[in-house]
Amino acid sequence: MPTYDFICNQCGFLFSEFINIKDKDKVKCPKCNGSVTQRFTGFVYTRKGDSGQGGCAGSCSSCSGCK
Repeated sequence: MPTYDFICNQCGFLFSEFINIKDKDKVKCPKCNGSVTQRFTGFVYTRKGDSGQGGCAGSCSSCSGCK
């Protein structure tokens, strides 16, 4: 199951929920029980053997694959 980030429409509380995709619409604010909006967040995709930085070692100037 993925983790989704939400913001409360009533109190502005930011939080994350580890839930099934089909249950995203059922999420309520844990502070005030208000309605929430899902926030767009990025994700990191790594393959086995990747350092998690796309093979650039933190600097794209040293990576021939990014150019």
